[in-house]
Amino acid sequence: MWTKISLVRKSIFTLISLSLFFISCNNSQLEYTIETTLNPNNISPLTATLQINTDKPCSVRVKVLGDIPVEQSIKDVNTASTVSVLGLYPNQLNKVEVTLDFHGGQQVDVIEIQTEQLPDYFPTVNVDKLEKEAMEPGMHALDIHFANFGKFRSAPIIFDDQGNIRWYLDLSFHGAMLSPFQKIKNGNILVAGRRTIYEFDMMGKQMDKIQIDNNYGIHHDVLELPNRDLLLCVGTRDAHIEIDGKTILSDSDFMIHYDRKQSKVAKKWDLAKHLDVSRDDLNFFRGGDWLHMNALEFDPRDSTIIVSGRNQGLIKVSWDDKLKWIMSPKQHWGKSGRKGNGYETKPYLLTAVNSQGLPYANDIQTGHKSAEDFDFPWGPHAPYLLPSGNIIVFDNGPFRNYNNENNYSRAVEYEINEVDKTFKQVWQYGKNRGIELFSSIVSDVDFLPKTKNILMTSGFVSPKNIHRAKIVEVSPENNKEVFEATVFFKSTNKGKKRGWGQTDILYRSERMELQN
Repeated sequence: MWTKISLVRKSIFTLISLSLFFISCNNSQLEYTIETTLNPNNISPLTATLQINTDKPCSVRVKVLGDIPVEQSIKDVNTASTVSVLGLYPNQLNKVEVTLDFHGGQQVDVIEIQTEQLPDYFPTVNVDKLEKEAMEPGMHALDIHFANFGKFRSAPIIFDDQGNIRWYLDLSFHGAMLSPFQKIKNGNILVAGRRTIYEFDMMGKQMDKIQIDNNYGIHHDVLELPNRDLLLCVGTRDAHIEIDGKTILSDSDFMIHYDRKQSKVAKKWDLAKHLDVSRDDLNFFRGGDWLHMNALEFDPRDSTIIVSGRNQGLIKVSWDDKLKWIMSPKQHWGKSGRKGNGYETKPYLLTAVNSQGLPYANDIQTGHKSAEDFDFPWGPHAPYLLPSGNIIVFDNGPFRNYNNENNYSRAVEYEINEVDKTFKQVWQYGKNRGIELFSSIVSDVDFLPKTKNILMTSGFVSPKNIHRAKIVEVSPENNKEVFEATVFFKSTNKGKKRGWGQTDILYRSERMELQN
């Protein structure tokens, strides 16, 4: 739904002096019209466009006024300009400042735009800590999914430093869950369903729509490669594994490379080729979900891919489909392959070493114990390759040490020596906060390039069945928190029944500039 408002203005003002010794008394006049369209693409209710026509060439700036203003600009000088307005406050008569700069003068006007209230199932956000000078610039983007009685409805959200929601996309047109929400290099965003990938600009205008082969089902992650091609986590309709003489339908165990220029799947990786599909130490749900691939990271230094498998650990494979290493407790690793008749996987397991380069004891290598300065990532999500070459990852921590006694989640950084097949833990945050940040599912960790801070997202924290998420920005130099927010879910089904699509979840969060 969109609304148009037209304004016609005529203004007179005094020219600004260009010299300390000369003050002009001449007057200049600007005639202009402003036509406002709210939600121009029908899926972004807190955006608008301004069509501005002037009798003299102008550059244009617009600013949504409020405690935290949001500004957009067009530097090109024209007599007709279409300007994006982002960051409107919901359920409010917004004041938007329009600045027109032209040769010899400037005109400032303020227009008003009324917005509707947010959907009643949207979360409330409390900003618990804010040290703006120490934080990464930008607002706070949520890849959130809302309970819908066994299904999810998706609406990417951005909130400001006061916890006010200032942008979202209504993706109900798709009729099913869309994930992940992420900003790509051209400034647009990607969201993906099972067989459809959408690219939108921040105004909600559809820039691209990709349909993949019906044999594949996209899940968990879509990664933009340096050449703008896509790397996707997928399942297939015809993949099976064989365990104890039984044939079981499997899922979430393939990657594909989608070539955007040729509009086709160019390459496929079968992770079962490289891993022991019978290893079920952390598979608590169903036999066919032996891997549960949930995230991808590309290493441009050697064209390799780091795969996060919640039920196995972190795995690195090459572009030409060779296994490089496995980061996982050294327990119950056998032969690879869908029928268990491939090669031995044990030689590819990384050995954990301490700061002196010495291996830990066997009970730590197998994951039965944790060291004070080391632990494996349990049920991991969101590996991120740092500029140093180290990896950070969200260590969810479910069933840590094969029990339910050590319930904490953390962001953790590892340094990997691929030649020696060793790795060591060099930093962590979150362990000391225990259950407060414990999220057994979903969640995220990001490196913030300007401040070099780490953004940690515990996407489903549920003590006493009060479902919420925690977002913490921390300086790794001293583990000081510079930003913290709590996202309180409405949980449409009121938490009476847990399970898929019955409670809200926050899959990821990002720091993001609200710019088109």
